[in-house]
Amino acid sequence: MSTADSGCVDCAGAMDKLHSYVDRELTTVELQEVRVHLEDCPPCARHFDFEEHMKQLVHRKACPEVAPEHLLSRILANLKQA
Repeated sequence: MSTADSGCVDCAGAMDKLHSYVDRELTTVELQEVRVHLEDCPPCARHFDFEEHMKQLVHRKACPEVAPEHLLSRILANLKQA
């Protein structure tokens, strides 16, 4: 039986879904397939962990500031009026 028939992904299939996985853009089924693979494949799991941490680091460094509460409140109020 092929990996496509069994609902599993191999290393190449997991890597094809790497960025979608990190960006949380996979379907529930795809997410489960990748998670099953990562549980059984430490090299892929390490690679996915690295990419996840890199994305978090870039986000923290690129977006270090949080909007002030009064600004967020004004934006929400304007959106409710619209």
